[in-house]
Amino acid sequence: MAFSTSSSAAALDTNSRTPSHLLSELPIKGSTLLFGLNFKYTQVVKKGVINRIKGNKQTLDLDLSCLLFDERLHLVDTVWFKQLRDNSSAIRHQGDSLNGKDRGSAAELDRNVDMETIELRLPRLPDEVHHVALLLSSYYGYPLNQVERGNIYISDDEGNEIYTTDLTLLSGDSAALCVAVLSRELGEWRYTQQELPLTECAMPKMTEQVRRELARIYG
Repeated sequence: MAFSTSSSAAALDTNSRTPSHLLSELPIKGSTLLFGLNFKYTQVVKKGVINRIKGNKQTLDLDLSCLLFDERLHLVDTVWFKQLRDNSSAIRHQGDSLNGKDRGSAAELDRNVDMETIELRLPRLPDEVHHVALLLSSYYGYPLNQVERGNIYISDDEGNEIYTTDLTLLSGDSAALCVAVLSRELGEWRYTQQELPLTECAMPKMTEQVRRELARIYG
């Protein structure tokens, strides 16, 4: 998979604020979706006046997660570094990277060696799951775009991408982002690109913000 600094894949309608397509309309073939993160080990000055004066630094820790909601937008399950699989094992987190360095030097150079990956086997999800939100967050609350180099992507398991973005090009100072939402529709799954900045990076608050956004769209 070639690295791209584009904020959205060419397959999507870039004139739409929130591009939305059925998965069957997108150029993907594999049965499994991959939500991947790659970033370079990055240190930033720690928060607080004293830390800024002394130049004390903190390592960025970026995380991928998934929120699973039912049709009434009740939270069904969460997949993140504290729970690597949903109850059905249809969505699997491949493990947490604490700083972008613990995956080895190859991961910093090769997009195919990801810091974190979540595999989504949508056909295996129980019927009660109607929405799956894909999130990126900064564990310590530092802006995502402070990373020295990094990207996220969504593809199938054959390497066909439907989304990729360069994290350094993200606008604003948000520490969390709802990247996309997958929703059931007439026996299929609809992919809606969000790129919605979230004001909080703690899981309960991110969950509530995403739930409110889904309620706005589907309420």
